[in-house]
Amino acid sequence: MILFDDFDAWGEAISGASLRLACDAVETRAWTLGTVDLGGVVLQVGWEGGGTFCYGANTHSGTLLFVPLTHAAEHVANGERLDDDSLLAIPCGADFRITVRKRAHAWCSIALPFDAAAAFSPPGRSATIACGPGVVPRLRRLATDIAGALLDQSAGNAAFVAAGRELVEAATACLPARPAPAVPIGRPRIDRAEIIRRAMAAIDGAVIVPSAADLACEVGTTNRTLLRAFQETFGVPPRQYLILRELHAVRRSLRSSDSADATVADVLTRHGIWEFGRFAARYRRQFGEVPSATLARSRG
Repeated sequence: MILFDDFDAWGEAISGASLRLACDAVETRAWTLGTVDLGGVVLQVGWEGGGTFCYGANTHSGTLLFVPLTHAAEHVANGERLDDDSLLAIPCGADFRITVRKRAHAWCSIALPFDAAAAFSPPGRSATIACGPGVVPRLRRLATDIAGALLDQSAGNAAFVAAGRELVEAATACLPARPAPAVPIGRPRIDRAEIIRRAMAAIDGAVIVPSAADLACEVGTTNRTLLRAFQETFGVPPRQYLILRELHAVRRSLRSSDSADATVADVLTRHGIWEFGRFAARYRRQFGEVPSATLARSRG
């Protein structure tokens, strides 16, 4: 397991997914991550020292399973609350949204080989899976035991392959056969997933983090519809989410500054921020230090 004291550095180390992450709140400034290849089955175990807003896409060649290890009911995946008997299944290339509000928590992801998971994957979309009683707790215990036994061992021996086979067996036992598609009734529901997908693309493509009103215009929806989509997905309004994305964007710029003459004011103005004092106070609440301390540390 690798220990991080910085949320952004921890997020950059996560493999198997392209992610946009924002830390909601911090209980303890420690994040850990461990990854082990079990003969083509990749198990990743993470501990987060606070809450998280996550939007991402699976970059593995097969299905990715996301399983909370602690506080399952605090996890909201694609707008649906998980519990001890559910998980999130993410096919190759599909996007997903996971939120945990203001709470330290642990999780694991299991990247299954394509041929082991293809029959169970939702058709092109990530989906929460309600599993039979006892199968997810068994998978959770097995993943925890394997991580504890093998994360710090040299990879490649027979124990890793055997663990991979056992993990695939436990994982596929959680996944029901694909249900028949539901017949829509009444007026079609607005696709919240598409709204969030467009919003993330607009934020990623903007030079500076946009306002909520500008984001609604860019997405092509009303402010109210955007508000509902963000509340359902992340549990916060767009403005609060955008503030967090802005904080993390500035932090990355401060950490990566390679100019000895750069100042905090230079970095903030490049991000369209002019109220330096107010932003510095918000930054300190979020990261436990003022922007100038981050910049000074980046210079060694």
